[in-house]
Amino acid sequence: LGYRPAWQSGVPPPAPVRTCAAGASRELVAAFAPFHPRTEELRALRTQLLIRWYNRDAGRNALVVTSPGPAEGRSYLAANLAIVFSQLGARTLLVDADLRSPRQASVFGLPSGKGLSTLLSGRGEHQATFPVAGLARLSVLPAGPLPPNPQELLSRPTFAALMTDLQSLHDV
Repeated sequence: LGYRPAWQSGVPPPAPVRTCAAGASRELVAAFAPFHPRTEELRALRTQLLIRWYNRDAGRNALVVTSPGPAEGRSYLAANLAIVFSQLGARTLLVDADLRSPRQASVFGLPSGKGLSTLLSGRGEHQATFPVAGLARLSVLPAGPLPPNPQELLSRPTFAALMTDLQSLHDV
C-alpha cells in the first residue's frame, strides 16, 4: 500500500523481546510469546489501525479502548496493543484512565503510588510515566491512587490538556 508512518525510518523494527519488567503479568503475550496466535492477531489489528486510522499529522494517534462492563478484556487488549506498536518502533504511551479499577500497574509490574490521578489532582508531574524494561519505546502512565471522584477528575479541562500534551510527545 505504500503507507509508512512518520516514525518509521526505514530501519527494520527491533525484534520482539521475551523479557519485561520483573513482576510483569504473563498476559503480556506480545512481549513474552512473540509467535503466539494471539500476538499475530494483535499485529493484524495494529496493521488495520495503521491503514485505516493512524495519521499523526491529523491528530489521529490516540486510541481509546473501552467497554461497558468489567472483565471484558480492555486492559489485556490495550496493554498488548501498546506493546506491538512499540515493537514497530513507535514511541508509545499506555495511559490507564480506569480510575475505578485500574490494572496496568499490576500488569506491567509497576509501582502504583503515582499516576494519572496524581497528575490530574495537581500532585505530580510527567515523571508519573514509567518506561517498560525490555520494551525501549513503551512507557506506561498508571492510574495512580484511587481518587474519591474519578468522573470529576476525567471531566476537568486538565485531563484534555494533559492528553493533548502527551499526544504531542508520543507517536501512539
